[in-house]
Parts: sequence; structure tokens; C-alpha cells
Amino acid sequence: MKNKFNLRSIYSSEAGRMLFVSIFLLLIFLAIVGYAFARDFVLGRTLLGAFFAHTLGGRAAGVGLCIAFDMNIYLTIFYNMFLEVLIVCFSFSLFLYSFTNQYFRGGFLQKAIKNSERNARKYEEVISRYGWIGIFIFVMIPLPVTGPVVGSFIAYFLCMNLWKNFLTVFSGTFVAIVLWSVFFEFLSDHITKIQGVFAVIAIVVMVYFLKHIRNWFLKDGFGS
Repeated sequence: MKNKFNLRSIYSSEAGRMLFVSIFLLLIFLAIVGYAFARDFVLGRTLLGAFFAHTLGGRAAGVGLCIAFDMNIYLTIFYNMFLEVLIVCFSFSLFLYSFTNQYFRGGFLQKAIKNSERNARKYEEVISRYGWIGIFIFVMIPLPVTGPVVGSFIAYFLCMNLWKNFLTVFSGTFVAIVLWSVFFEFLSDHITKIQGVFAVIAIVVMVYFLKHIRNWFLKDGFGS
């Protein structure tokens, strides 16, 4: 009964419900990758590699890797969008928990969320002048401090309800992923040995972002 009560108490909060959604999406991700490996090793490797490229280097690296290994452009868009939703839902649930610290205590994850929150605070005043359009554009811009995670935090500070927040953030993310996919698809049609080119691009992007990611997880007050 005690465990049942705890689960209900977690689910009763918005942060808890978001965490359950994140876990559900993670299970779907594992099922997709596992099925891909069982049917086609190259596809499974591409999906798993895109996840790490996406996590470490952002959507450009994830999309580029998918296109480099000849994944269909529509599947590339769908898969990378799915990864963004997974990452945002998980990050946003931890972000909400960071206010109460009821289940979310200390460690490098809390540092990452707090540093993301500080960056969101930096852009809050400027973006607040433009409302949801400002959030939309902010999420589309391919810079280290922008993106859907920080964008969702800014929308929260602007008192957007969850549905409007995610609708705006994911709309901007979708447009960005489509643009990246079209761009890399264009390169793949006009550049020979495109796998090697994209591999270099993915490595450069990830190395560029690694410093920011390291600061996000290890430094207190990063971006303040």
C-alpha cells in the first residue's frame, strides 16, 4: 500500500506526470532501437548513434548522422523529433522537481538543470516582449544556449500553460529539424563521400558543444 501511495502522490503533480511520460517515451525508444538492431544492425547502430549525437551535439549532429547513413528524410525528421520530445519531457520534469527538491536532490543533474534555468532567466526579459513568437524563434536558432529545453524553461517563467509551452517549443523544434534535414539531404545529393563529410561535421559539432555540456553538468552558476 505504501508503494501504491507513493506512486499516486508522484503522479498527482505535474512534474510527476511529466516524469511518467518521459519513462514511457524512454521505453518506446529502447523498443525501437532494440527492434532495429534485431532487423537491421546498420539501422540499429544509426538510431543509437543518432541518439548520442543528438544528446551531445544537438539536432544538427543527430540529423546529419541519420542522413549520412542514408536514412529516409521523413524517418529522419520523425525520429529526431521523437528524441527532442523525450529529452524535453525528461528535462522539464526534473526542472519542475528542482523547485521542491522532494524527489530531486543534489548531484550533477541538478547542476545541469540549475544552469539551464539561469540561462533561461538571462533571455526571459528579451523574449517576454514577443511572447510565444519569441520562444518559437529562440528554439529554432542553432546556438549552444538555445533550443527546446531552455526554451521550455523560459516559457514556464513567462507563465505559459503546459500545452501552449510545449506546442510552441515543439513547433519551433520541428521547423528546425525539417530545415536541417533538407539542408543535409541537399548536401548528400551534391557532395560525394557524404558519410565521411557528415562524420567530420558531427565530430566538430559535438566537440564544440562538449565544453558547454561539461559546464552545464559540473559548474555551479554557469551562464549566470
